[in-house]
Amino acid sequence: MKTVLIIGAGIGGLTTALALAQRGFAVEVLEQAPAIKEVGAGLQLSPNAMAVYSALGIANQIEALSCEPKAGILRNGKKGTPLMMTEMGEVYHRRYSHKYLHIHRADLIETLLLNTKKHNINIHLGMNIKESDIEQDPIQVQIGHTALQGNYLIAADGIRSLFRNPICGESRPEFTGQIAWRGIIPTQSVPKNLIPFAANNWLGHGQHFVSYYVKGGTMINFVAVKEQAQWTEERWDMPANKSELAAAFSGWDSRISQLIEACDESFLWGLFDHAPLPHWTKGRMALLGDAAHPMLPFMAQGAAMAIEDAWVLAACLAKYENDPHLALKRYETARKPRTTFMQSISRQNAALYHMRPGLGRMIRDLKFQAATLFSPALLARLDKIYGVDVTQDYPA
Repeated sequence: MKTVLIIGAGIGGLTTALALAQRGFAVEVLEQAPAIKEVGAGLQLSPNAMAVYSALGIANQIEALSCEPKAGILRNGKKGTPLMMTEMGEVYHRRYSHKYLHIHRADLIETLLLNTKKHNINIHLGMNIKESDIEQDPIQVQIGHTALQGNYLIAADGIRSLFRNPICGESRPEFTGQIAWRGIIPTQSVPKNLIPFAANNWLGHGQHFVSYYVKGGTMINFVAVKEQAQWTEERWDMPANKSELAAAFSGWDSRISQLIEACDESFLWGLFDHAPLPHWTKGRMALLGDAAHPMLPFMAQGAAMAIEDAWVLAACLAKYENDPHLALKRYETARKPRTTFMQSISRQNAALYHMRPGLGRMIRDLKFQAATLFSPALLARLDKIYGVDVTQDYPA
């Protein structure tokens, strides 16, 4: 039995662990943090992500903890009037065979952790990784005075991955000129039906505000993004100043000010991006998720791409288990076009959402209205995002 070492116990790392265990690999997950926990944050699981969890046999568990939005609504940030509305819910389920869900990150992580226990996957916390020898077989990772060995090492340790530079040379994430707040609010703390049971997105010059329900509708999650010239903090979860958040969205739709006022705790972070990396693999080691292809949150596909990565990587390691280098190259070849495309769409949406008033924005809004009237054309464009099912392309 071959052993895979996974660096990082986030969504990508834990999903990879389950996909590998399903195929008979022994898995060791190494996490630097002393405990696995998530600050309050929601997550969007589109049908392409849920296809993987369905194949892993845990879709029902995830669905029980999620909310299914009935629609996607883009609004004028200040007036609050709809610019575009698309049906989701059963329409997406019928078209893509899987649901589009909103879930709290902590609920998803807990579900993944519970299932790793069923597969006897070892999770090592508080791992301060000093060095690794990726040219050896087995690979050896030094943790303090202890060494762990494996046939493969998968780095799913996020945008500031410790293993990106050893694989593809010096490469640092760059600040995009945008900052984001996120928070979560008890639904009972705001007027009933303040926001629709939908994926809600208010757009404005240089900023936008996203909000939706999680935890069975008992909590409301929001993410607020604003353009800013500089960002010096290294942390992605810095406690935010509510008055600064309120000032940033002053004069916007009153529903936004009510959400902000009801939020007791929010977090602030800078949005960083990477140009597509030249390669993701070296020897018996590979990058996965944000370590390989961080992307802006304007298509809500960052987690979904890591989830897809997990399935394809496991399939390639199983199919080419006697040729490790070929297995990892096939994984990279399969995934790079898809993730590069998604990075590009996310960047394009940033510009689209944040357009300044003028002719360009008027044309954009007319296109949004046309998309509302001719939803089949919009769905056809979304097919290349949500209609991809890697479990069909790489069956277990």
